[in-house]
Amino acid sequence: MAERTLARRAVRAGFDALERLDAATGFSRLYPDESNAILAYHAVGRPAGYGNVSIERFRRDVAYVTEHFEAADLPDVLEPSGGKRVAFTFDDALDDFYENALPVLREHRIPATLFVPVDFVGGGPDGHAYRFAESPAERASFNDPAAFADESFPDPAVMSWDRLREVAADPLVTVGTHTRTHLDLGRVRDAETLEREIVGARDELEDRLGVDVDRFCYPFGRYTEEAVEAVRASHAMAVTSRPGVVRGGGSADAGSPDRYRLPRVRAHETERRVRWDLSGLRWRLTECVE
Repeated sequence: MAERTLARRAVRAGFDALERLDAATGFSRLYPDESNAILAYHAVGRPAGYGNVSIERFRRDVAYVTEHFEAADLPDVLEPSGGKRVAFTFDDALDDFYENALPVLREHRIPATLFVPVDFVGGGPDGHAYRFAESPAERASFNDPAAFADESFPDPAVMSWDRLREVAADPLVTVGTHTRTHLDLGRVRDAETLEREIVGARDELEDRLGVDVDRFCYPFGRYTEEAVEAVRASHAMAVTSRPGVVRGGGSADAGSPDRYRLPRVRAHETERRVRWDLSGLRWRLTECVE
């Protein structure tokens, strides 16, 4: 046990050193990297925290991606291109996407996917705001609102239907499903619940917005095999919160990625970490030490 702990610490120290070196030299960009990547954002312009970045930080992310890679729409990361593509995704359809992120995306003509928790559009169901503030990994009763009845949580500020229609009409933005109630799909195997949360949510988005919806995002990146199958039957692809790049998307010789369990790079990490995590070299080295 002690030896394994020391080995893990040594690996972490080694990767931290490589991350710092890459920040200083950019050596990872010399690696012939054709592994595409997906960036995962939540809020843009809120205080620092999980999923949140400042507007200034978001602008720097956009500048870095457009300078060194090709900013692409989400399905394009599944196809070989002879280069490296990076897709921008945003979970939760928050008002600050409209106010802070979309103007930057428009300025640089960058496509993005916006994942919508349908029942929270314009104000969520009573007693469910905790699902944007608490982690299901830490609460066994996460899917039971009664377990949080004595606690107070801020409104997640999901945009209104009118605002969402305007966003969905923008050719740069594609709307995707993020369930109805932002529940933990890692604890759901019931077919009726999956139908309502996955297929029903998609159907309502299509009806209200007048667009086709075929992209899905698992809340918290968690799912059961039954949930994956429900998504597979109703959508063309799905993203998770598992860190990594899309191996097989950029190279015709690398095999096909699992389009229903696509990894993403967590954009709320430090800039140094995000730029290192975008590198295919970083994940090749990870495989070598696992």
